[in-house]
Amino acid sequence: MAIAWAEDFKEQVKVFAVLLLIEVVVEVVSYEWLGDHLFGVAWHSHGIVEYLVHSVWLMIVMTPLLFWYVRRQLRTQSRLHHDLWQMAHYDELTGLPNRRLAFTNMKEFLSDSVGSGHPMAVLLIDLDRFKQVNDSLGHDVGDEVLKIAAGRVRDVLGRGEIAARLGGDEFLVMIPAASTEEAVQAANLLLERLQEKITWNGYEFYLTASIGIALCPVSGETVSSVMKSADLAMYEAKRDGKNRWHIHMEALQEKLYSTFRLENDLRRALHEQNELFLEFQPQMNVGTNRVDSLEALIRWHHPTLGLIPPSEFIPIAEDSGLIVKIGALVLQTACAQLNEWKRQNKSILPIGVNVSQVELAQQDFVEKFLHVLSDYDIDTSLVFIEITETSLMKNEREVRDKLTQLRQRGIHVMLDDFGNGYNSLGVLRQLPIDTVKIDRTFVRDIHSSVADRSLFSALVHLAHSFSLTVLAEGVEHQQQLAVVSEERCDQYQGYLFSRPITANKVAIDYL
Repeated sequence: MAIAWAEDFKEQVKVFAVLLLIEVVVEVVSYEWLGDHLFGVAWHSHGIVEYLVHSVWLMIVMTPLLFWYVRRQLRTQSRLHHDLWQMAHYDELTGLPNRRLAFTNMKEFLSDSVGSGHPMAVLLIDLDRFKQVNDSLGHDVGDEVLKIAAGRVRDVLGRGEIAARLGGDEFLVMIPAASTEEAVQAANLLLERLQEKITWNGYEFYLTASIGIALCPVSGETVSSVMKSADLAMYEAKRDGKNRWHIHMEALQEKLYSTFRLENDLRRALHEQNELFLEFQPQMNVGTNRVDSLEALIRWHHPTLGLIPPSEFIPIAEDSGLIVKIGALVLQTACAQLNEWKRQNKSILPIGVNVSQVELAQQDFVEKFLHVLSDYDIDTSLVFIEITETSLMKNEREVRDKLTQLRQRGIHVMLDDFGNGYNSLGVLRQLPIDTVKIDRTFVRDIHSSVADRSLFSALVHLAHSFSLTVLAEGVEHQQQLAVVSEERCDQYQGYLFSRPITANKVAIDYL
């Protein structure tokens, strides 16, 4: 902007210089000649005549020049104003309206929608995994992809519909006077168009998008409320698997608000550490029917909501990163409990702690884990970890290296939910594990379904072929235990023997 102003100033100086030169020429060449021929002797004897001629002559000569100059300046200012308006209201990369203009238009649309009673639809579009394009191919390629995506969004617009780029990989489409069916139809067209193959400069790849739909005025009557609704719906589409649309509804907003409130309460509970506690579920030896080990399970007693199931707060902890603090709390509490049992001269059982994918992704996970054991003076044979196959979906090699380090220090590794993951056979071949826990879904009907029993038997024999211990999870009936025993499963865990219990009850009943 400063450069443009400087260039314009230089042009103005040049114009003034030319005008000044013309005036000098008029004064020197024409002024005396005109006075002599028009007024003769009176020219030199009457100063007033000389002054009048001077003034009239300059007006005749300078008026066209001044008119041209003013007209030129107006055009320049108009062009500059237009350029500034374009820069302020349109996205430089894609040529689409930007966030400012989009929100201005949305405000007008909302006013019309509320006044007329006709609904309007707002579609918030977020390109899935676009960061991978920038990271792998570079931002230059990413910019070209955004241009192509913007063109495809523009192509599907109907009459009166507006598209905009909000920034990054987010686009917005506004459809005035649109029903739910028309909004869904537009979303489907956008998904189909965006996922067509992109070919550019030798690269070929595909894009998908997640779309959040807000229907106004049901989803809001202000720009901020509508955008919040569309944003919530868009993230719900991503949670559902991406490459799809989701319509905002009041129930969704209530659910997300509840999640937000629970996350805040969980942060407080971790800080105060007086609401979270451990229970332990015995893991039984099938042959001796005695307790081999214990699984530590985190519990949360909310001061107003009561006991909150782990299935509700653990996913929130994983999404927010709080699972790292929870994992550290579980390990520290388990170690403290082992020391308490030792102080009471009780026999000691190994305790298993669950470790999430988020925890394993921490660079210093192994060091911190071993440091806690050292601080509490706990032998590594008394603590083992339980992981799921989903822990391997990212950075499998890094996870394998960390598990190897733990096993080298004497810490056993149990694979939880075995058979329910994406690559069970590959896991058995490659991971440094000691025990597999067969998921409860493969145990539930083994006493009543031939097919389920055959599958359970296959999983047991598969694990045994790799010299692994096998534990059956979710044993709740004597008939299930009979099958588990007949199929030579090593351990079991479930309500048939014991629900999760407090540390005091463990000490009384099993130590």
